[in-house]
Amino acid sequence: MASSTDRYALVQNSITTALEELPSSVVVPAAGLASAIGGVEAYRQVAFEDLPAHVIQQLRTDGTRGEVRDLDGARAEYEQNVPAEAKGSIEGVDAITNDPDIHWMHQEPHAAGGSTDADNGLYGPGDLNQAIGNRPMTAAEVAEAEAYTLEVAEQATPGVTGDLSEVAGDTLETGVLGGVMGCGLAAAHRYAQAQGFRDAGRHDLAAAAENEMIADAAKGAVNGVVRGTTVAVTQAVLGANPLTAGIGLVAPDVVMLLSKKDQLSKKEYQQKSIEVVGKGAMATVLVCAGPVGWLGLAGYSIFSAYGKANQQGASGRSLA
Repeated sequence: MASSTDRYALVQNSITTALEELPSSVVVPAAGLASAIGGVEAYRQVAFEDLPAHVIQQLRTDGTRGEVRDLDGARAEYEQNVPAEAKGSIEGVDAITNDPDIHWMHQEPHAAGGSTDADNGLYGPGDLNQAIGNRPMTAAEVAEAEAYTLEVAEQATPGVTGDLSEVAGDTLETGVLGGVMGCGLAAAHRYAQAQGFRDAGRHDLAAAAENEMIADAAKGAVNGVVRGTTVAVTQAVLGANPLTAGIGLVAPDVVMLLSKKDQLSKKEYQQKSIEVVGKGAMATVLVCAGPVGWLGLAGYSIFSAYGKANQQGASGRSLA
């Protein structure tokens, strides 16, 4: 039975093979498109201690009848009732706590003995609070209030979230989606090559190409997962913009290049470095073009695979 070290080496070798053997024009579009669809947000969370004095003071008085909470009470209010989306920036927190149209609402009304503790309150629209009056809030009203403040928070902190679990979920989703798209594009790339050979009358080369389709699909899936995940992680840490998307897409190439630096000559290392920078620049430009750019690159790659195979088949050369 293989040891854990042997299994790790096998997985590492599989990933390395998947990253090296497939053309970047096949899997980079898959990961880029997955990222565009997934839309991972940057993760930031403002600590209570870093809030401006006026925000902390607001947290100490929201929902009270003149009394002032102590700092522990204000901290609990911040942690429990300010939406995670808002905690991504001070502006987001301020948009919830300092908006006159947003009220601190008692779930159990003050008139019936409801406290001003964080456990009994939440932020919500003022008109809903006025409509409820001196009765307990229903579950539907609590949900409506939370949905309202979440929407306000998202508008105040576009592209940034204080919810780490949301970022983790989006990252996983982007990685999986990148794998699915990478698998499909790699298979389509090889199928186009086979069709090019077939149309040139080289059915032997077409059959050989088709035999590689399943292996390519597997490599494309691994490659897509790796690149989709690195894009998502990079954007979550550095912020979602074209430059970070380009960095994330070529991050696996950078790691591989650095790991092989001692095995390459100075000239080879410089050449591969230029290639990686070029790939990152291309990815950055394509992000600006949106999904259309990624789809265009994928289509061009597939069309190119067909054309090259057709020419190769017509010239009588063997499959490389």
